[in-house]
Amino acid sequence: MSSFHVYCVANDGKILARDLQSSPDIANQVVPLSVLWNETSASAAYARALTTSEADLLIFAHQDLYLPRGWFNRLARVIDRLDRLDQNWAVIGLAGRTHSGAFVANVWDSGVGCVAGAPFADPVRAASLDELVLIVRRAASVGFDPQLPCFHLYGTDLVLSAEAKGKTAYIINLPAIHNSKPVRRLGRDYIAAYRFMVGKWRDQLPWPTVPLPLTANRFLFAARRLRLRCKASLRASTDFPPLLDPAAKARELNYE
Repeated sequence: MSSFHVYCVANDGKILARDLQSSPDIANQVVPLSVLWNETSASAAYARALTTSEADLLIFAHQDLYLPRGWFNRLARVIDRLDRLDQNWAVIGLAGRTHSGAFVANVWDSGVGCVAGAPFADPVRAASLDELVLIVRRAASVGFDPQLPCFHLYGTDLVLSAEAKGKTAYIINLPAIHNSKPVRRLGRDYIAAYRFMVGKWRDQLPWPTVPLPLTANRFLFAARRLRLRCKASLRASTDFPPLLDPAAKARELNYE
């Protein structure tokens, strides 16, 4: 069986303890977790991790992600299936967009108080992946860009880097609890990452990502960003708080 190692860029010990560290296989030390504290760039931190890890599969997860009991065993089965489907895969995630722009996921998201997406059967080719969790096959030799600033779009960058090497990326149906807060605006840190990505991948644009498509058209980006902010403001009255007990929600949803 392939070996796993989980990495997490974290800045809040309480959230980390409530969610990722309480995931049963991590809490019981079945799967090792390395926490990278107070980094200035997730992509740079994870690029370093890739150079030192000896695990077959590296899992880069948000601190507010809860992985239900048995999640890693199910992941191993999904990977066995994916190996038979496409031996050229490099990275997989739980949420993302296809090359046509369709959103695919099956994850409980506390920020919206419901399941994001819906169950699906086979792995789906991805053009971009949400960063809540990224699973990288070390043997694929695809890595993170240490120059990408802040904490956004490194999932999309990883997929584009894989495709540039003739590798593939997939979204898999493996439910988890993303115990997140609502996203009401895309701040300056997102803009910095976005501008970097536009410059790096200009020849590939436009390109789908989960929040907004990558585009070199500044006016189109500004309009879409404003639209996203307005929609978030309208939903503010129905915001849901993070779960105090993500394991209970996982049991309720039959994720365990």
